[in-house]
Amino acid sequence: MIKRRSLLDQHRLSEREEKNFQILELLRQRGPLTRTELSQGTGFNIVTVSNYINQFIKQGLVSERGFDVSTGGRKPILVELNAKAGFAVGIDLGPMDLAKSHTIATITDLHGQVVHRLVKQRTLESLDRVLQETEAIIRETLETSPVEAKKIRGIGIGLPGILDERAGTVRDTSRRGKRTNYVAFRDEWERIFGLPVLVGNDATLAGYGELRLGLDRPVQNLIYCYSDVGASLIFNGHIYWGSGGSAGELGLFVESEDDYLTWIKSPGFVLSNVWDLGVSTQAKKLIEQGDRTAIQELAHGKPENVTLDVVLQAAQQGDRLAQELIEHVATQLGIRIAYLVNLLNPEVVVVGGGIERAGSLLFEPVWRAVKKYGYEEPASLVDVLPAQLGENSVALGAACWVVREVFIQA
Repeated sequence: MIKRRSLLDQHRLSEREEKNFQILELLRQRGPLTRTELSQGTGFNIVTVSNYINQFIKQGLVSERGFDVSTGGRKPILVELNAKAGFAVGIDLGPMDLAKSHTIATITDLHGQVVHRLVKQRTLESLDRVLQETEAIIRETLETSPVEAKKIRGIGIGLPGILDERAGTVRDTSRRGKRTNYVAFRDEWERIFGLPVLVGNDATLAGYGELRLGLDRPVQNLIYCYSDVGASLIFNGHIYWGSGGSAGELGLFVESEDDYLTWIKSPGFVLSNVWDLGVSTQAKKLIEQGDRTAIQELAHGKPENVTLDVVLQAAQQGDRLAQELIEHVATQLGIRIAYLVNLLNPEVVVVGGGIERAGSLLFEPVWRAVKKYGYEEPASLVDVLPAQLGENSVALGAACWVVREVFIQA
């Protein structure tokens, strides 16, 4: 059983914990490997690696698997991660301000492979009510899972809102700004299910999922942009939670709809704080002003049907207004990313939250803006990539966070 720790202590690893994670994570990513290859990949001497591997074998986390090809002398033994030695639950409660929001629950093995998935339509009421209903989601996920209960190592949950780890509260980012104490819920879930429950911000965990499962190469410094609502900041391979757990909130508080419509047309350093970059709101406003567009036909003439997907569909069909709208918001997003690239100098910026479905319509103007407004040195080093995990990113990131703790505490 892993032990739950404070978000604010996540980066404070002992030497043993750091070595645990590096060895087991390298096996997860690239195994099976020989002890020599693990030594070369981690930089730890061969005796240290052998001692750790022997301990992992005793715990059942690692197993030996035959021999590698010999280059002379004894054939080296391959070792691999025992992915079925434990499983992790990851839950995405879903954004609060989306008309049709769903809670997504996954169970993964230690490799991050999904072995069970559950999707449930979620209440549109308060975050407090959402948390009240989470117990039933956890219960159904565990009861319908093919995994033995005793093999579940922990539950990770992505909350939609601004966390204050010190006070134990989360506040939704709508204009109501209601605060909810999540600690009481978390402690009750732990009592009921007998498992540690790790709670973090949804965008932050989505970025961690992309880091561990979405990229095709190791990366140490990454920014994940959940559209322009929130970000995940990964420094030296560790999540940066900030001093209170709320790091990565890109948005600014906007009191009224009129303020919002003014702000999204202003320079790119003013953040719109909405998951679809303001695409649907701007489209509705332009239609009200009399602009002709295929968006109306695709929405069947109903303003409430004007969504990001509808605008993207119109743009892909060649609708001029929809294409210009995507170009505008993509440029604005690119300016914001350029600012973050200049400030933090990451290797990779991943864009997700659903807006990545626009493909080249979005990413070409984003990249032009990054090259134009970013300083040459950091901009030449960064890759701006679409998210790979789709709607599962938060749930998978939450599960990866549990797996991380399994590795560290082995």
